Amino acid sequence: MPPRISVIVPARNEAGSIEECVRSIFAQRVDGEMEVIVADGGSTDATARLAQSAGATLVENPHGTTPAGLNAALAAAHGSIIVRFDAHGRMPPGYVEASVRALEEEVGAVGVGGWVQVEASGPWGRATSAVLGSRFGIGNARSWRAPEPTQGRVDVDTFPLGCWPSESLRVVGGWDERFLRNQDFELNYRLRTNGGRIIFDPAVWSYYRPRESLSALARQYWEYGCFKALTVATAPGSLRPRQVAPVLLLATATTAALPTQFARAARGALVAYGLVVTAVAATSRGGWRTVPVLVTIHGVWGAGLLAGLSKLAGRSLLRRLRSTHPDHAS
Repeated sequence: MPPRISVIVPARNEAGSIEECVRSIFAQRVDGEMEVIVADGGSTDATARLAQSAGATLVENPHGTTPAGLNAALAAAHGSIIVRFDAHGRMPPGYVEASVRALEEEVGAVGVGGWVQVEASGPWGRATSAVLGSRFGIGNARSWRAPEPTQGRVDVDTFPLGCWPSESLRVVGGWDERFLRNQDFELNYRLRTNGGRIIFDPAVWSYYRPRESLSALARQYWEYGCFKALTVATAPGSLRPRQVAPVLLLATATTAALPTQFARAARGALVAYGLVVTAVAATSRGGWRTVPVLVTIHGVWGAGLLAGLSKLAGRSLLRRLRSTHPDHAS
């Protein structure tokens, strides 16, 4: 019989974790058959060999990117239900069972996901964990901390990883391969605008390993901001008020540095921001490092968003120039 569930895993140079990842997936209790498909993005280590030795089916991902790998695995999948997982993760018991149960029980559901337990190995990772679990951190704290015992399923915009009917994914064309980051939000946005429900289930959870240095965190959130710009450009209705806050913070900092009549008010707003950041750090388990992590996430994400929007606007202007003056545009 064909498998009922296909777990798809994009991977590239994950030799240190892929075997444990695949074995944790096969340890799941499920009704019916299950296959694990690893899309290898041209690994130069033993990722492919270790994935196959653990029982996974291997497919090639010549483009090497995450969304391309997800689409390659989706094309090879035989299951009627698709579960996405990450190669550097470890699937806890009951993950697939809870995901599938919610998908089948919730009327109109086309996607189910949950929350993540952050596994930090150093002080910067612990500070990042504290920020992700704070409402003042990224504004979507539900996905980054253990839910209350009484919390039930709710409709949401998106979630990490996820589980979907394969037919729903294929109808919308799978993952948009332009989105090297932010592809989960973009996919779930299209599924919601197509009439489906995106469900958060507190019974669904997984592990997440954060960046363990401030520079790595900055690179991560710069990329998140840049690709959020692409999301805004392609789907303006997806922008949420909380996502404008980092841009307002940068605008306030710029105003405070300029000799204008608004500079004093801007400086006062920055002082208030600093006091709130300090208060969050004082009450968190991340210690003093929570302050630079908060400021980095807010500032770098906002700067990435503005840089991404500027780049897209420049490309759009160049296209218009070329179409209007094909002999003069260069």
